[in-house]
Amino acid sequence: MDRWHYNDKGQQRGPIHLDELRELLSTGKLSSDTLVWTEGMPEWKPAASIESLQISPYAPPASSASSVVNWDDEEVSGPQVRPWARYWARSMDYLLFCSLVGGVGFWLWPEVSEVDDTFLGVALLLIYNFVEPIFLTVFGTTPFKALLRIRIRTRDGSKLSYLQGLSRCFAIWLRGEGLGIPIATLITSIMSYNRLSGEGITSWDQNGGFRVTHQTIQWWRWLLLVASIVGFSYLIGSAD
Repeated sequence: MDRWHYNDKGQQRGPIHLDELRELLSTGKLSSDTLVWTEGMPEWKPAASIESLQISPYAPPASSASSVVNWDDEEVSGPQVRPWARYWARSMDYLLFCSLVGGVGFWLWPEVSEVDDTFLGVALLLIYNFVEPIFLTVFGTTPFKALLRIRIRTRDGSKLSYLQGLSRCFAIWLRGEGLGIPIATLITSIMSYNRLSGEGITSWDQNGGFRVTHQTIQWWRWLLLVASIVGFSYLIGSAD
């Protein structure tokens, strides 16, 4: 698997050696969503989904020698297509947001408990879309994404701007969560899962030019996630 072909603006290129392809990716001449193929692969796949083509997205961009990003200890590791890790990270971030907002809301306005649960959930999910981009802009991740060692960057390895993060969140809200409407959410979630599992990248990350990278998740991080799920379930049960 040392002779590779790649798609360049609709044209098939190659074959080239693995090192040459990695060089094209690392210098930005090819994006991480470029489709590649080598003998033994059943179909063309995005470069980001091929472990042997993984490069650190945290190396300083060539056009910006003085970046504010901390590039230390951020090498990608392990599988880079993890739909369930991404699902639980976003779900728990949203539940954390709802818990904080709900606690303040019930204290300031007790009548909020009489609001329809479905309507309240859709409204909070909409509001959350304006909050997550703040974390992505400042930290390049969110609380539970950090727990599961998930990072989001642009193609050149820099953090997203607020507008980029906002665009990404609204795309997820529409294409991945069906606006929070229960049946629509189920359908769009299944479609997004199949897309990420099959092609290695979601439609919103491909269209926006974003890179979602992972590092190996230690056992104690999964334990903290399970503990958080149990804790939120208890809070929800107590509220009912």
